[in-house]
Amino acid sequence: MKISFSSHLVLIPVVSICSLLFNEAARAQNDVPALPESQKSLKDSVQSSPLSFEEFLADSLRMDSARKVQTERQANLRKELNALSRTTLGEEVLEWSHSMDVEVLRAGKTVAQRFWFDEKLKDGPFLWLGDTLRSEEWLWFDAEQRRMATLFLNSGQGNYISKRLAEMSKMMGNGTEIAPKKSDPWQFVKEGAESFYRLQTEQGEYRLTVGEKNPTEASAMVNWLKLQPIKGIVLPAAVKKLPIQSLSLNDADGRTTYACKVLVKEDLDPKFAVDLSTMHVNDPERSLNVIAKEWAEKNKVKEAEE
Repeated sequence: MKISFSSHLVLIPVVSICSLLFNEAARAQNDVPALPESQKSLKDSVQSSPLSFEEFLADSLRMDSARKVQTERQANLRKELNALSRTTLGEEVLEWSHSMDVEVLRAGKTVAQRFWFDEKLKDGPFLWLGDTLRSEEWLWFDAEQRRMATLFLNSGQGNYISKRLAEMSKMMGNGTEIAPKKSDPWQFVKEGAESFYRLQTEQGEYRLTVGEKNPTEASAMVNWLKLQPIKGIVLPAAVKKLPIQSLSLNDADGRTTYACKVLVKEDLDPKFAVDLSTMHVNDPERSLNVIAKEWAEKNKVKEAEE
């Protein structure tokens, strides 16, 4: 009886202690202070931030996509407007069978020019290099349309020169002409083995030499001279059939103010050809109203086709 009583006495304190600990733990948990409202908001924000970032990213992607579409539209519009501001030189293919290099001395500077010519194109259009050292830039003059342009044949691009500027430069015709045979002011001079034509003017004394009879070359040389930025000259009647080989102008002090001479002539085989339909030339004289009208008509046709 004594032993059993002792065991019972020991068990009671253990159970009491466990119950006490459990109750204290539960009370401690219930006694935890509530979070302030600001901390709750921060907690909610942190928990919802992944979703907010995904929405922000989606909005950004949509904006970037819209911006890209707008940029592409603007680029296409600029491309269309640039295309409308350009015109082609024509629809045909022109061929030249000959070329000649001419050395020019003017204003103390010497350059070599190259001029293409053909019997079928004796009235133009004319094509030449104003300086053979700048072989990428060509000069073009259509006498029928009275338009002059700079061309870049390698790229198929070019620019029309304003008519006013071209007229002022005298590169669309400086007034040079051939004198009638009955009223030719030039004097033919023969000094030993040398012969030439001479003309005295207010600018000074002109001296001109000619080659053997060749009407095609003669016409080409006169055409080239008409396109030079110099004062027009009344040439001797002989140059209608005899090609000019050299021309010089000396002032009253004997100084040469202008001179040109043919360096070389070449027969071209195959002929030098230019497809005018592949040459796109910017025209500064095309008004914005015309460009806008053509663009609207083009889009109207395009929409009808779609």
